Amino acid sequence: MTKRLADDAATGAPGASKSAKKACHPLATRRFAAVVTEVDESGNVTMRSTASYIRYLHEQQNCTAAFICGTSGEGMSMTAEERKAVTLGWLAARAKVGLSSETFAIVVVVGFESIKASREQAALCEQAGVDGIVVMAPTFNKPNNAVEVVDFLADVASAAPRTPFLYYHFPEKTGCSVPAHSVVQEAWSSPSRLPTFVGLKFSSLDMMDYGFLCNMDTEQKLALLAGHEAIILSVINFHAQRDALGFVGVTASVLGHVLHRINDLAGLHNKEAVSQADMQTACKLHALVLTFMKRGSEFGWAQTIKHCLVLAGVLQSDRMLAPLKQLTDEQRSIIATEIFPMTKKGV
Repeated sequence: MTKRLADDAATGAPGASKSAKKACHPLATRRFAAVVTEVDESGNVTMRSTASYIRYLHEQQNCTAAFICGTSGEGMSMTAEERKAVTLGWLAARAKVGLSSETFAIVVVVGFESIKASREQAALCEQAGVDGIVVMAPTFNKPNNAVEVVDFLADVASAAPRTPFLYYHFPEKTGCSVPAHSVVQEAWSSPSRLPTFVGLKFSSLDMMDYGFLCNMDTEQKLALLAGHEAIILSVINFHAQRDALGFVGVTASVLGHVLHRINDLAGLHNKEAVSQADMQTACKLHALVLTFMKRGSEFGWAQTIKHCLVLAGVLQSDRMLAPLKQLTDEQRSIIATEIFPMTKKGV
C-alpha cells in the first residue's frame, strides 16, 4: 500500500490535469488513534500488548489506523532505538492479528531536532513498509517562515522517497507560528521539492487557518486530518464540500466509538442532510468527549488513556517515560471511578 499511496500523492501534484475529479487520498478517510506506548515495570518500552491493542482499536473503537510515536505515544521522550522497536513492533502486531495496510494503516512520527536522526528514522520506516511518515517543525531552532518549514520537511522526506509524507501542525507544542495553509502553499509552489507530501495532521484551534486549507484545496489532494477533538464539530462543517473526513484523536483509544458516531451523525460529507435531532445527539456526544479530556488533563491525557486501557484489559501497565509523571494510587482510583465510566457511554 505504501507505494500506491505515494503514487497517489504524485498524481495529485499541482499542475496535473483538472479534467476529472480526483479521488481523495486514501489516508484522508482514516480514523486514527493517536496511540500510547506501553512501558513495562522496569521503565522499558514494550510491545507485549500491542496485538491486543490493535484488535481492540479496530474491533471496539472503530479505528482504521494508528498514529504512533507521536505526542501521546511519548515519541519525543524515546531514543532512536526505542522508536525503531515501536515501529517494527506495531507492524509485526498488525500482521499477527491478520490486518493489513488497507484495513488498518500505521503512520509514524519520525522527526527529531536532528535532521540526520530524522532522515535515518524516515529511511527505516520506508524500509519497514509503514503507510506514512509524519514530521513536526523543529522546536528549538524554530522556522521563521513557510520556506524554512518546508526546507526542513523536504530534507527529512527525501530519505523516504516512496512513502506518503504528512506535516504535523502543532503550534502549541512546537512554538512554530507559521500558519498551516502557508506551509501547504509553499510546498505546492514547487511540487518536486516535496513530492511525497499528501497532507497534514492539524492540531490547532485556529479554524480560520483550517478554513483556508479547505478553500485552497479545491481538488481534494490533501489528507486533512483533524488532530484535536475540541474542533471536531467545527471541522465537520468545513468538510461539507469534501468527500471524506479523517481524524487523529488521543481519546480514540477509548472513545473512538463516540468520535465515530459524531462523525456519522453530523457529517455532510457522508449524507445528504443532517437532522436537528442528529446534530443534537452529536453535540451531546461531543460534550462527553470534552468532559473526558478536561478531567483527563488533570493527570495528563496520556496517563489517563493508559490507565483506562489497563482497566479495559488492553494494556498491563500505565507507566510513563520520564520526564512525564507517574500516576499515584489516588489518581488511579479517581480515573477508575470517575473517568473510565465515561468510556462506556454513547455505545
